[in-house]
Amino acid sequence: MSDIYKIATFNVNGMATPPRIAMLEDFLQKQEIDVILLQEVTRPVFGDIRGFAAYTNIGTTGRWTVILTRDHIQLTNIVCLPTDRGMAADFQNVTIVNIYAPSGAERRGDMENIFSNELPYLLWGIPQLLLVGGDFNSFLTNLDAIGHLNYSRAMQEFNRGFDLVDM
Repeated sequence: MSDIYKIATFNVNGMATPPRIAMLEDFLQKQEIDVILLQEVTRPVFGDIRGFAAYTNIGTTGRWTVILTRDHIQLTNIVCLPTDRGMAADFQNVTIVNIYAPSGAERRGDMENIFSNELPYLLWGIPQLLLVGGDFNSFLTNLDAIGHLNYSRAMQEFNRGFDLVDM
């Protein structure tokens, strides 16, 4: 029987106050989360969560990506985008990818660039088992959206090119 891990993803939207960090820590403990992918981290406060190690991508946008893992889970081969919009790390035979794509119509070009150029660079030479999570700020079908559909052709091509399955 193989190991089973609970993985979550959460856009924290800059969350950094002690009560909110305590709420996240409580959630991680109660839900028995092993790995969580965080987006829009603005301060290095997640390294103090009891029982977890923080792998942080501090880049140029001020909205970092972070992967928290239980202390017994060691990530290797950590690769970060300079923009802090994505990071990848290996755990056993799986590459875990955390993405934070820009949002809003005025940032559409930046979002398309993430999927067309930055992520393929990040994932160059990645083995077959790939787990991608994060905040994509776009959708592939109207079944995933409430209201306005923010479709991304570049994300569609990214998924197709890496043979990803939308969960």
